[in-house]
Amino acid sequence: SHSSISRRPNHLSWVSFFACFVSTFAAPPLLPIIRDNLNLTATEIGIAGIASVTGAVVARIVMGTACDMVGPRLASASLVLITVPAVFFTPMVSSTVSFILVRFFTGFSAG
Repeated sequence: SHSSISRRPNHLSWVSFFACFVSTFAAPPLLPIIRDNLNLTATEIGIAGIASVTGAVVARIVMGTACDMVGPRLASASLVLITVPAVFFTPMVSSTVSFILVRFFTGFSAG
């Protein structure tokens, strides 16, 4: 029916937002484990947090232009697809630099 078709974009939108929210905020509760596994200092954890916020800021700036160029639906879908590899590789980090990079690119999903 017509009403179910008009609700589909709404449901896809909130599912996408929920997935991005979870991917962005999944690491902080796990920091005690990540800190011990990677021997991170408080400074390195802080840098990773700053990297995540920086990724979100970069994504928001880029998303403004992307929404104007291709529309919000394609821009949002592209952002999610770009963020997927960072989320996928998060459990595989093995160094401080890789943790900071993963946090930066995962931060894009908050854009």
